[in-house]
Amino acid sequence: MVKTSSAKVGQAPLYRQVSAALLDRIQSGEWPVGTILPRELDLAKQLGVSRVTLRQALGILEKGGVVERVRKVGTKVIAEAMGTTYVQQMDGLEQILRLAGQTAMRVDRMRTVKGEPDEGLAGVASATGYWLAIEGVRHLRGVSTLSTCTTVFVDNKYAGIAPFLDQEVDSVYALVEQVYGLGVHSIRHRISACALSDPMARTLGLPAGSPGLQVQAWLYAADGSLIEYVRSIHNPGLISIEIQSTRGVVQAPVFSTSRGQQT
Repeated sequence: MVKTSSAKVGQAPLYRQVSAALLDRIQSGEWPVGTILPRELDLAKQLGVSRVTLRQALGILEKGGVVERVRKVGTKVIAEAMGTTYVQQMDGLEQILRLAGQTAMRVDRMRTVKGEPDEGLAGVASATGYWLAIEGVRHLRGVSTLSTCTTVFVDNKYAGIAPFLDQEVDSVYALVEQVYGLGVHSIRHRISACALSDPMARTLGLPAGSPGLQVQAWLYAADGSLIEYVRSIHNPGLISIEIQSTRGVVQAPVFSTSRGQQT
């Protein structure tokens, strides 16, 4: 059973704990490749978690290539280890935010900066006049290879999250949500190619000047205030972007979406 009563801010979210527990049981041989897992209702009761939490955990394993959902059959184990690449789908807010569940961020440096420390913050006013800049790297869950160099900026009024950044985290915005009760309502993305700087190339284990996949993201609260701005430089061999549109729903390739809304 997965314990739920002692969870606190800074620890891995419950769905991530459940995902890790399921993966452990698969790798121990309890559920070898080819096994159909117990029904969601039974497995959730066995683990002592809700079906929503279980589905989030299974979603991580599915995206990692460990299990697959087979219609009218159930969830089948297809591998013992998480995959070493990840395709970021952008056909809904939950899908967009899922990258944080598939990777872990190691925070290497935090500093307080003033004004407009990144061109992505041009014209964006900080309520305090300062930003908390959080710099780190990401790796795919289950592997040590670094996939992403990331810098996150949050208004310094959210500096209360700093004590919880002394370990690997799924995401910064989730800490803001937990500590301040402020959820992500909409996201805007900008995707571009870039050449990796020498330090970034070394960090990602690539030759200097190699191409990188740059993703800038602005995460907003329901009132339109900026929760987080992040600039991520991905190793394109490990992280790719997939955008799905439907005629009459998405009319132009503007990479943004909102909860409960079609863009």
